[in-house]
Amino acid sequence: MVYKWINSARQLLYPGRCHLCLAPVPGELPLCEGCRDDLPWLESACPRCALPLAPGSPEGCCAACLAQPPALDGCHALFAYQAPVDRWIHALKFRDDLATGRLLGLLLAGRLPQPAAGARLLPVPLHPRRLRERGYNQAAEIIRPLLQRCWLSSRCGCYRKRHTDAQSALPAHHRRDNLQGAFAVRRRPHGEHILLIDDVMTTGSTLNELAGTLKAAGAERVDAWVIARTLKPG
Repeated sequence: MVYKWINSARQLLYPGRCHLCLAPVPGELPLCEGCRDDLPWLESACPRCALPLAPGSPEGCCAACLAQPPALDGCHALFAYQAPVDRWIHALKFRDDLATGRLLGLLLAGRLPQPAAGARLLPVPLHPRRLRERGYNQAAEIIRPLLQRCWLSSRCGCYRKRHTDAQSALPAHHRRDNLQGAFAVRRRPHGEHILLIDDVMTTGSTLNELAGTLKAAGAERVDAWVIARTLKPG
């Protein structure tokens, strides 16, 4: 409570600036209304894989998810992987831009304003080798604003037990094989509803492999929220 009061007072006395146009902005989110509205929001998409649906498509899953349902029970993306969001994600992952990680987390928090009953957050884990190289997990940076809003973390202790080649360097048909057996849990998440958080989704191989691992360990439901979705599988 004291933290919120101090933070509100600081924002009132020292307003921030828009991350894009540098205009003064009130409040915690460093984006002005115009720049926020111009972001590549992804509004109409399949609720299982988050790929955009064609105009005029009936509500519901896309044909691919109906034919072969993914392990994820639901998947939602804030944006299409387009400018400026693609640059933000690159800066977070490869330029140590943790301030942009907070911006992305605040945007996500705006779409998840209230903690879902019983749901627990799980940032997609990095292998210890990659975590040492980068120094931080970008997904863990994104969830920080959510944790400050009373969301809870999953207690399953999920970790990446096998180092894999970077997914971005592999063709789509090799990505699923690359991740088989990559994840494990230290505590079985019996009956948990888990919300996976990640920066970008391309083919969905990582998220679906992780969802399958969690369900096999006892999770009741696994959904994913990602910052951006590529418009076509890579």
